Amino acid sequence: MRVTPVFAVLCALASASPTPTVKESPAGANLQKRATISEVATLGYATQNGGTTGGSGGTVTTVSTLAQFTEAVDEKDATAKIVVVSGTLSGDVNVRIGSNKSVIGLKGATFDGVGLYIRRQSNVIVRNIISKNVKASTGDGIKIDESLNVWIDHCELYSELIADKDYYDGLIDASHAADWLTISYTYFHDHWKTSLVGHSENNGDEDTGHLRITYANNYWKDCGSRGPSLRFGTGHVYNSYYLNMDSAINTRQNAQILVQSNAFSNVTSPIMTKDSDIVGYAVAIDNDLGGATNTAPVGTITASDIPYTFSLLGSSQVAATVPGQAGAILSF
Repeated sequence: MRVTPVFAVLCALASASPTPTVKESPAGANLQKRATISEVATLGYATQNGGTTGGSGGTVTTVSTLAQFTEAVDEKDATAKIVVVSGTLSGDVNVRIGSNKSVIGLKGATFDGVGLYIRRQSNVIVRNIISKNVKASTGDGIKIDESLNVWIDHCELYSELIADKDYYDGLIDASHAADWLTISYTYFHDHWKTSLVGHSENNGDEDTGHLRITYANNYWKDCGSRGPSLRFGTGHVYNSYYLNMDSAINTRQNAQILVQSNAFSNVTSPIMTKDSDIVGYAVAIDNDLGGATNTAPVGTITASDIPYTFSLLGSSQVAATVPGQAGAILSF
């Protein structure tokens, strides 16, 4: 078994849509658009169910303190608002974000210890923020719970890995029938339990038919597991690079995941089903597993089941392309 550098240090250290068009991108293609604070979701499941526009068309508010931010994104206020974050906001607190909000980070905008919680809301965008060191006692870096149409794009999330794996929880987790979600161009690194979708083995009655989520063009580096781990739902993982992990994509509890155009380097278990009494399924197409093995049962999901258009880099181009495009690197 190969062991990642992180563990060597720490263990020793809804609606139906037409069949999409699938396009193959040329080598080194840059899939990023020019950034504006009013952009709406243009890729993944967040484009469905009416789309995800966040606060586009609403008022613009710039905040530089935690108190200002908490007031601006108040979950009881569903009016459209673009909240622009400047500087570092610190504290061991979970801030609840309301519907029809865009949270946009200026260069270097950071939530240090501050968890973002999207609960029983809809139409939320989070872009270009850095999230670090959110303790499990506080919550997840970003938690999506009972919410619809959320787009998380060009973010960076990590912890310092100075404690055991339960000191922190997830970087981005989703649960309780959350649906129509996209996580794109995001840099996950230096963390144990990265991204869990579906919180419990016993929540199938609520989650089945929901938890539709896209992971596109993401960079996962020096993480333990959950890249993602998906129960019950439908996932699409493409154009993503995994470097130095124990386990990456874990499909569980009858989940169906389409895994396309990804590359894995020094990943012990790139695609698998484990840690559940009921297996999940994966259909894997054009993935560079780095010499490791896909052990997940073959599922039934196909590209024609994906209700949106998407572009594939091709697995041979992912390692050279994705790291330079992922993370909180946008300018506005």
